Amino acid sequence: MGEQDWLDVLGELRAREEPCVVVVVTAVKGSAPREPGARMVVTRAEIAQGTIGGGELERLAREEAGRRLADPTGASGSVDYPLAEAAGQCCGGHVTLFYELLRWRRRTLAIFGAGHVGQALAGLAPWLRARVRLIDGRDEAELHPRPPRERPYELVCVDAPEAELDGLAPDALVVIMTHDHALDFAILERALRRGCFPWIGLIGSQRKRERFEKRLLQRGFAAQTLARVRCPIGVTRTSKEPTAIALSVAAELASLLDGSPASRP
Repeated sequence: MGEQDWLDVLGELRAREEPCVVVVVTAVKGSAPREPGARMVVTRAEIAQGTIGGGELERLAREEAGRRLADPTGASGSVDYPLAEAAGQCCGGHVTLFYELLRWRRRTLAIFGAGHVGQALAGLAPWLRARVRLIDGRDEAELHPRPPRERPYELVCVDAPEAELDGLAPDALVVIMTHDHALDFAILERALRRGCFPWIGLIGSQRKRERFEKRLLQRGFAAQTLARVRCPIGVTRTSKEPTAIALSVAAELASLLDGSPASRP
């Protein structure tokens, strides 16, 4: 394999969302099996690519990588190995290995409503680097515009879209933009009752927000809970064109998906 083939291997593992550890020789003192910069990619099952010299040091490195992969709180970090004492290798040098843990997990973005804006927003899935589920209560043949055959998101057409909330991961982001205000309300209420989603966005005006809040307060929701709902959504209010709205919402979501604070206009 070529020197850069480890990048291709990482790309394949990322596409499969298979976690791995990149083990890199970062420092060498004295005699050692490999030079600084040598690396190997380790999955839970095997060495997927590369070598740091074989032998006992490589076995220890595989074990350490496995421990980090098995530990949900595992993190990247360096470990020093005096080769004679730790690995029983006669070369007698000293090697420092850096373990870069890559879990590849993408957060889920659930978009309720496969209309013009919903489809435009879902189409930005590669840019958002999220697992996008576009959910609608209509049959695919009833959707307008018709969804493309090749799409970077999962289209879910079900009779009760609000029930899909129950299977979402607690850290999923939820966007509500269906063709029906009553359905919007049902989805919002169910999302709030689950109580775990870090961000719930509802398309619409400030007036729509006020109407929904009044009804939800009557149903026992606390004002503090309702304050978590983002409505209107998006970082700008300059256009009502579907693609422009989708881009505006995507800009807000991007800051959430990369861990930054949400933008506030």
